[in-house]
Amino acid sequence: MIGRTGPGLAALTGAVCGAGWFLSLEPAGDLPCTGSGLGCALLSLLVVVPALVVVWALVGWGLLRLARFARAGLTAVAGTAGAVALLFISTFALRFVRVQLPEDSGVVVLALAGAGGYALAAVLGAGYGGRRDGTEHRGQDG
Repeated sequence: MIGRTGPGLAALTGAVCGAGWFLSLEPAGDLPCTGSGLGCALLSLLVVVPALVVVWALVGWGLLRLARFARAGLTAVAGTAGAVALLFISTFALRFVRVQLPEDSGVVVLALAGAGGYALAAVLGAGYGGRRDGTEHRGQDG
């Protein structure tokens, strides 16, 4: 059953959502502003970026739900939060060690952060509220 594949499916979904979020960031940033300036930057940071995070979290939830993932909502919310946290940690870590990445490598970094966040959320959420077959209490283990 595809719903029991767990972290692998969640990581793939997170990578797709992370890459999509990154690729939609530049076109969405051009929408509210025609010129440049502080107002445009604040509008992008305070409205566009959080809106894209919410949209791609909903896309992640929809993809996991479509694949009949057991806890699609919990994984999408926790995975998005984990992906954002991993993105900030990896960005600061890369800058701290002064790693110079190619210009187009942001999509890879964000896809990896998305994959890690969603996989971690799937692993952590695997033991909560699931159906059990009850064999651990029937004495079959010896």
